[in-house]
Amino acid sequence: MRESTKTALSAILAADESISKETANRAIAILEGDETPRPLGRVIRTTEAARILGVTTKTLRNWTKGGALVPVYAGGNKLRTGYTEASVRALAGGVA
Repeated sequence: MRESTKTALSAILAADESISKETANRAIAILEGDETPRPLGRVIRTTEAARILGVTTKTLRNWTKGGALVPVYAGGNKLRTGYTEASVRALAGGVA
C-alpha cells in the first residue's frame, strides 16, 4: 500500500469515533496484506437458518432473493454455503 493511502486511511479511521482503535489497526493490516479477513462469526447452513427462523428453506431462499439475508459463499465457485449466524439471529429478532 502506498504510504499516502495509508496515511489518509489512518486519518479517516481515527476521525470516526465509532471505529475502535483495534478495528482501525486491523483494517490497515488487512489492506497491507499482513492479515487476512475472517468471516463475521459462525456460518450456518440454510436448513439450520430456516429452523432458527421458523420458516421453510424455500421461504428463506425467497428472503435471500429479496435481500433480507446475504448468503456466505465459499471460494471462487460461488456456491452458497449458508449465512452468518449473527445475521440470522438479527433477522429472527425482527421476525419474532
